[in-house]
Amino acid sequence: MRETYHRLGEVLVRKGHARASDVDEALALQRAAIADRRPAPKLGDILVDRKVLDRQTIREILEEQKLIRGEKRRLSIDLREARDVAIVVLEGRLDETKEDHLTRVFERLMNRGFARVAVDCTKLVYLNSHGVSSFVRYIDEARARGGDLKFFGLSPDAKFTLDRLGVSKFLQTFVTESDTLHHFELPIDEYMSRGTLGEYVSASDSRSFHLSYCSAMSKIGDDDKVFFESKRHARDANRTPCKRCKP
Repeated sequence: MRETYHRLGEVLVRKGHARASDVDEALALQRAAIADRRPAPKLGDILVDRKVLDRQTIREILEEQKLIRGEKRRLSIDLREARDVAIVVLEGRLDETKEDHLTRVFERLMNRGFARVAVDCTKLVYLNSHGVSSFVRYIDEARARGGDLKFFGLSPDAKFTLDRLGVSKFLQTFVTESDTLHHFELPIDEYMSRGTLGEYVSASDSRSFHLSYCSAMSKIGDDDKVFFESKRHARDANRTPCKRCKP
């Protein structure tokens, strides 16, 4: 029980609903009640009584925790459009039970000619490998049509899932919608090198640009390095591709 309370406290702190000191004080009150063999008040009740947050916030957090634990399996999918980009808004839990739902959404988008798709994960509380496969199968098709699937608002747990599956180096992920839309202005090929996302760098006095791991960059100090968002940005700065690493 105390472990469940502690997880709730971590969520409240991470989301900015409560300070760590507020949660620590509430947990101390719980422990004191248990030591006195009195019924321990719930963490949420303590924080509400101390006017740290309101009951609606507690209800929303507890509902989210049920989704994360799989006690509820709800996923809502909304669609909107911004600057000729289809934005897929996900809210809830994306796992094997909802994989087909999302697959059908992507199929409809592709059939309607939308190859540029941004996925809003701001309210996505859970993502597993089955959910990731819903995305991956359409990335190649989108890129073959001159578009891409890009993601924003991913939680730390969702990012960990992408890293664990080894797909982070193939996908563009961002914090905000505006940054995501900005990166649709260039074709994905301008960001990719040898099948993965590249990091492009040059020396301040050089006429060439390189991949970040190129041996030509190993002796260049960080203060003398110039980084570029894409190969296009490097070319616009009058740099030419390195003949050794061939970015």
